[in-house]
Amino acid sequence: MSTSFALHLRRTLISCLGSGLVITAGLFQAGAQGPAPAKITITAEQVWLRHAPSLTAGNSVPVDKGQFYDVIGRTPDNAWWQLAVPGTDKSTGTWLLADLGAPYSGDLKAAPVVSAPLKLAQPAAPRKRAVRAAPFPAWIPRITPQQRAIWQNSARAGKDLNLFTVVGDCNSQPSVYLRRLASGQFDASALEPRLQAVVQRFAPSFGRVSLAAQGGFGSHSMMDPTWADGALCDAQMGPFECELWVSRASIVFISLGTQEQYSWQEFEKYYRPMVEHALNTGVLPVLVTKADDIETVSDAPSGHINGVIRRLADEYSVPLLDFWAATRDLPNNGLIDEGDKDFHLSHAGLDRKILVTLQTLAAIAGE
Repeated sequence: MSTSFALHLRRTLISCLGSGLVITAGLFQAGAQGPAPAKITITAEQVWLRHAPSLTAGNSVPVDKGQFYDVIGRTPDNAWWQLAVPGTDKSTGTWLLADLGAPYSGDLKAAPVVSAPLKLAQPAAPRKRAVRAAPFPAWIPRITPQQRAIWQNSARAGKDLNLFTVVGDCNSQPSVYLRRLASGQFDASALEPRLQAVVQRFAPSFGRVSLAAQGGFGSHSMMDPTWADGALCDAQMGPFECELWVSRASIVFISLGTQEQYSWQEFEKYYRPMVEHALNTGVLPVLVTKADDIETVSDAPSGHINGVIRRLADEYSVPLLDFWAATRDLPNNGLIDEGDKDFHLSHAGLDRKILVTLQTLAAIAGE
């Protein structure tokens, strides 16, 4: 074999081996990419993604129920997921509150932790005198020291001072009440700072589905085990007891009365035990009047049910959120025009209900 031919053969073998190494390395890198990103589906109606992982961060991109997205990031507490949305770039916030979606495939824990939940900026210290926030309207309860103590002491009974819940009828279902804020249909980014602080503090409550808020529920349903979720609670618990036990809420808004249009005479009999049960279990009840007066269709005196609610709030010395008074300046008093039986809240009424709820929470927390 000539020297030149041997040298050529050596160069050819080295070249082939080098190509093989490149191909092998390429295959190894392709296999090292790991599993595909976790995929989720949107479970709530009319959801807006947020610019940052916060209910007060402002809306960015709308998504629809049933759509699927890859999860490209999450907060340390897994309360928020960052989604890969076609047509958006890295500068667009695409954060979803986890309560509004459900895992579909993959391991969510494999998604990288991107950032902690957004914190409200601390206001600069005033040079002279702090400007006091404007007082809340008259229909927001003035919280007494005794009432605030009930809330603060609820932690001793195993309650969470950062959680509240709602029990009620069709006007209190999550889709038309608290989840409107969670999904971005109510713009919390435009609220005054003290109300934004309330949203941040009680954030887990807005995406939650109450076990005692459902269309058709009345005060007569609340302590009746027939209407409770027996898989989650003791067989002897009604929806009201079940919700307070499961949620560990320290505050409960009791928003009932519309369904008693034909049984208004018995409203107090069924309503009173809820107030007593809340107090006996260390939970601060907030009694909420209703915007309608529908019981008059069955010959009840005008304002009968709201009158009972106001009287019991005074008797038990618990906060009264007078939603009836809060809606008098709204078109049709915050109700949809349904002829002579108006009782469903209009969009203006729904927005007002969220606002006064936040104002009441701020009053309780001393914001």
